[in-house]
Amino acid sequence: MNAFLPAAFVLGIAGSAHCIGMCGPIALAVPRTGPGRGARWAAALLLNGGRLATYVLLGAAVGAFGWGLRIAHLQQGVSVAAGVLLLTVLLVPRVFRRWDPTGRIALGIGRSRGILARNLRRTAPEALFLTGALNGLLPCGLVYMALIAAAAAGSVTGGMGFMALFALGTWPALIAVRLGGNLLGPRFRTLLRRASPVMVSFMAVLLILRGLGLGIPFVSPTTPAFPAQATPCHPSTSAMDASGTWDALR
Repeated sequence: MNAFLPAAFVLGIAGSAHCIGMCGPIALAVPRTGPGRGARWAAALLLNGGRLATYVLLGAAVGAFGWGLRIAHLQQGVSVAAGVLLLTVLLVPRVFRRWDPTGRIALGIGRSRGILARNLRRTAPEALFLTGALNGLLPCGLVYMALIAAAAAGSVTGGMGFMALFALGTWPALIAVRLGGNLLGPRFRTLLRRASPVMVSFMAVLLILRGLGLGIPFVSPTTPAFPAQATPCHPSTSAMDASGTWDALR
């Protein structure tokens, strides 16, 4: 198994502390759908399912972009550049701290926030799913890092799989927040916060190794060369038929 996809799940787990701070308030703001633990579980799964669906769609988009880079023989360079970018964000965060989406991206994010705010009061299953899906569109540095890594997968399915595993890695902590904030103690949250930069560094190094193509199994596979078109040793059947027809006409 390629180590790239399991690393996405671990990255999601390590980034759970960040997700609790960003998405936890939204999970807690949604009213209860009914009494009992089953209703709380259903709401938690619908909210996180909507967020997972958004991440998978975003993964398909960046995966298609990565596939285009792969066709252009640029995937390895982009993988190395993505790893270097993640390390830069981790080591020099203030370089990117002032970055803010502008133009149509900012307009779309603003609209999604407005729809999300109006949708929080609704508790129907489709409304909960939509709330989770809109939650996945809100600005998040951790998601941006995951999308950069997903683009290096080099295919639509690879990008979708990476983002799906990343989203599933964040599920345990956010479901625990929805079921009851006391399920996650301060020690566990501190552990997650300390593990997050370690896992981002691990993902960055993995991206760099993938791009270098060092021939390390499951980690840095060598990119297969495209062999030149071989000249057939024997004439093709069509050529032989054409030759025979020409001889007959002569």
